[in-house]
Amino acid sequence: MPGSRADLAGANVATARSFCAGSASPECRFVDAPVQLGSTPTRVDGRGQTFYATSRKLTFVDGLNETWVAPAGTLTDGASIPKVFHGIVGNPTSPSFANAAAIHDAICGIGNEQGQVYHTRTWQSTHRMFYDALRVGGTDEITAKVMFAAVYLGGPRWGVNGYRSDPRIANVPDLEMETAMRQAKHYIESDNPSIPRIERYLDRKLDIMFGRLDGGRDDMDRGGPVYIAD
Repeated sequence: MPGSRADLAGANVATARSFCAGSASPECRFVDAPVQLGSTPTRVDGRGQTFYATSRKLTFVDGLNETWVAPAGTLTDGASIPKVFHGIVGNPTSPSFANAAAIHDAICGIGNEQGQVYHTRTWQSTHRMFYDALRVGGTDEITAKVMFAAVYLGGPRWGVNGYRSDPRIANVPDLEMETAMRQAKHYIESDNPSIPRIERYLDRKLDIMFGRLDGGRDDMDRGGPVYIAD
């Protein structure tokens, strides 16, 4: 039915697509990079980290030749990784992450709710763009995939054009989310799966966790990684 992950994936995100291979990808690029930040720190209620506003527009072109913009004034903390995963992924603020984080934050970051591009794309395409932007920014493939998994699993999800996200994700206990992320990190580091495989892997993990929330039980989950074939 509309709103399910299957519908969203089919309707809003093309599974067969080109991903940016790295900083040398001819079809992928930043415009006006690196991101320029103002000098005045900003605090956001309920958040421990410090945010800065971009002082000029930053543009990114992804592997589908789609253009993404972080307008001047976008608040960013330079990371975008959900707090629950900082102990696993870290809270990176490397320059190689900064451009990707600014574009990602413009679409779905805290403090940008009134921005002109906030939630104007689907959450799936936004998180995929984050992976592309990390690669173009110089992040190695495995690290970028681990960071992508973190935002896909625990990052924001929202509805666009009548589609909505499953609200149960907010009710999954942090410990379960952390366990799933640790397993995903191991899976990525061991197998280097494609982005679509990582998505299917994480969707399966979420289905298992949702089943437990609903009082069900999935005997296929034994606490270890669930490996998904292409």
